[in-house]
Amino acid sequence: MQKYDIIGDIHGYATTLKALLTKLGYRAEDGAYRHPERVVIFLGDFIDRGPEIRETLQTVRAMVDGGSALAVMGNHEFNALAYHTPDGQGDYLRKHTVEKVEQHRATMEQLGTLYPDEWKGWLEWFSGLPLFLDLGRLRAVHAAWDPEAVNAFQSVKRIDKETLRAMADKGSLLGKAKETLLNGVELRLPQGHFFSDKSGFKRKDIRTRWWEPLAGKTYRQAVFPDSETVPDYPIPTAFTTRAVAYKSDEPPVFFGHYWLSPDAAKVPLAPNVACLDYSVAKGGDLTAYRWDRERVLNAEKFVGVR
Repeated sequence: MQKYDIIGDIHGYATTLKALLTKLGYRAEDGAYRHPERVVIFLGDFIDRGPEIRETLQTVRAMVDGGSALAVMGNHEFNALAYHTPDGQGDYLRKHTVEKVEQHRATMEQLGTLYPDEWKGWLEWFSGLPLFLDLGRLRAVHAAWDPEAVNAFQSVKRIDKETLRAMADKGSLLGKAKETLLNGVELRLPQGHFFSDKSGFKRKDIRTRWWEPLAGKTYRQAVFPDSETVPDYPIPTAFTTRAVAYKSDEPPVFFGHYWLSPDAAKVPLAPNVACLDYSVAKGGDLTAYRWDRERVLNAEKFVGVR
């Protein structure tokens, strides 16, 4: 059975990515990084924020096309598709608000504006990325694994314009499933409450520790990553009974997305659950997990480059 190196969010840090691949024993060969015994799984979020977005995409795609890597879509790749797709009513599926323009600025400055035809090709490539990988003894997703959300996308092999419009509608079946897989399981705070996220934006919804049961927890105990600004009120039973926790007998699952502190300990979140986003764009490590078919994950298998 194949052994994998799972790599978290890159966000345009190609030099760091190449350093991590080298540390893991991959070497540039025939235009792509390769390992004689192992394959990489990229967890999405290749674009936005960093200084080497074009080179990051080229490095990742060369490995995917060359058979030395697999990749799933991140929310930033989906956001790019929606940002550049008209909604048919004079706007775009992802509105060009000040916040969203700023989030996408680095990609447009480095790639979209300078290489417009090439950028169209990257958007086409994004549309073919899967939202999850279920490889039997291992699972990979950008933000959260949920059986219903996974099932909703089982028959989707490529995101055409019709599918993209459905995914951009947060009230549709595909929209709800996309939100879970790419943005995590969210929970609305009690009326009148909000908290500030790591970018300084006010939020009314928290991202939860979706792999754990919510019963008996407060909002502060449920939020992930930890936040002292989230109210310490009990979560209503109506929400806790609908929550789906990740069972201990399921295959190991790997995800990124959550901007863990650069100084956070690199340890599994549960025996079969690991997050690999340690905020490379904010001075943290680009992080991999070296999976050798084990069912119980080991803190010693995390590898990072800062």
